[in-house]
Amino acid sequence: MAVNPKKLRPYDQPRKVRQPIIPDGPDAAATLYLVAAAIWLTMATGIGLLWVAAQLFPTQLAFSLEVPMLSGTLHLALNPATVSSGFWNAIVYGWLGNAGLGAIFFITPRILGRRLVGEQTATASAALWNVGLLAGLATLYAPQLAVSGFLAEFPLPVDAVLLLALVVANDAFWRTLLSARDSAPYVSVWYFGVALAAFAGLYALATIAPILSLPAAGAALANAFYVRAIDMLWVTGVALGTLYYLVPRATGNPLASTGLATFGWIAWVALGTLSTLGALVDTSIPFAVTQLGNAATLMLVVPAFLAVANLVLTVRGRWTMLLSSGTVPLAVLGLTFLTATAMLESIGGLRSVRSLVDGTEWVVGVRLLLYFGVATFAFLALADHAFPRLLRRDWGATVLGDVTLWAVFAGAALSGLALIGGGIAHGSMLADAASADAVSGTLIWFWGAAGAGIGLVALGGLASLVNVFLMYTSGPLAEYVVPPAPAASPSDAAPAAVAG
Repeated sequence: MAVNPKKLRPYDQPRKVRQPIIPDGPDAAATLYLVAAAIWLTMATGIGLLWVAAQLFPTQLAFSLEVPMLSGTLHLALNPATVSSGFWNAIVYGWLGNAGLGAIFFITPRILGRRLVGEQTATASAALWNVGLLAGLATLYAPQLAVSGFLAEFPLPVDAVLLLALVVANDAFWRTLLSARDSAPYVSVWYFGVALAAFAGLYALATIAPILSLPAAGAALANAFYVRAIDMLWVTGVALGTLYYLVPRATGNPLASTGLATFGWIAWVALGTLSTLGALVDTSIPFAVTQLGNAATLMLVVPAFLAVANLVLTVRGRWTMLLSSGTVPLAVLGLTFLTATAMLESIGGLRSVRSLVDGTEWVVGVRLLLYFGVATFAFLALADHAFPRLLRRDWGATVLGDVTLWAVFAGAALSGLALIGGGIAHGSMLADAASADAVSGTLIWFWGAAGAGIGLVALGGLASLVNVFLMYTSGPLAEYVVPPAPAASPSDAAPAAVAG
């Protein structure tokens, strides 16, 4: 006769492990930021389609709504201005902000060979950032709550939450870096350090500027400086740091030249910082200051070409990796867009060109090439490399990866070049004193092409998000090495050897 096993008494039960509300495991912060980034890419490009539609049909898509409140009436408005604000904020802070912070928190521990210090607080910063951003986007459609200024429209309470998230992220990064004082960090960490500190400092400037009650001209100059600095120091900096890590790591080759990388970083810091002065176009600003900024803008091709040459030489002997989808072709496409964007920035800094295209669609087109070309391909390459390690899944190339690569490539090129062409046409027609109807009738074709391009980027973003979902639900489990808490720092010149 079978004997029933002895029933365990309550005090014989193994103690349950309490899971913290905020995850504290390795790569928790990087995972949360990168998953949020994948969602924001799809959302932001969806808003981008609405943005283009609002440019083409401004009156048909405009409406307003009065919502009664206890303290009065809240006015909600959907028009080209509010949709434009929603698109740019979703792209810069939602997609690129989350992806950049996720890249920093994934790559830095692997370069330094130790876990992120303050993983739990870094994860909390991801929650703060995204909750604050959602609240901020909601306020953009209530003009009485929003503040004026491109990429600086959020009200003070939202700005305070987002600034707190950036301060916490900086704290985690710098504490981790200082814990590895026994070694000189790889060049990616230098880019990340400047980019992250600049992002927090610039956002503090954008938060404080409305409180100072600057005159209209001063507020416009501060905003122009802020936007230019965000593009040069945050978006470009974190993208370059990501590419400097991924290309050697994915190809298995050491970086071609550490000295060249160092010189390129110094040139980027100096010229990228000085180029922001070129945005200060006003009679109250000394002419020499603005010209110094314009000269630095012309010379931005130097750090861009140094980075491209260094990383292309790093791929030597592994050119066959470009024939399939994956980390390397995505990274090389990012380098291709970096070359094109740097040349266009330099050309746009010429006085004759600037007088023709200033204030036209040219500026928007170049910005789209930077956001959808350089930065997006750098972060898509990171996603291809990082997500199997973060989700602990064995996942190879899929048709969704091919769709992501080609859709985003075609979409970024089409949207950026269409608006650059539209800017040239717009400037030329204004110089010939063309009528407003003639200008609008011409530009509608350029905006239509730009909308098709953003639609393709949205398709690529959706394919990438679905790919991540299938990886998590269908991919077989795999083990990847994560940086331990106490560990020796890896070799500076060969990030390909870093575990994970």
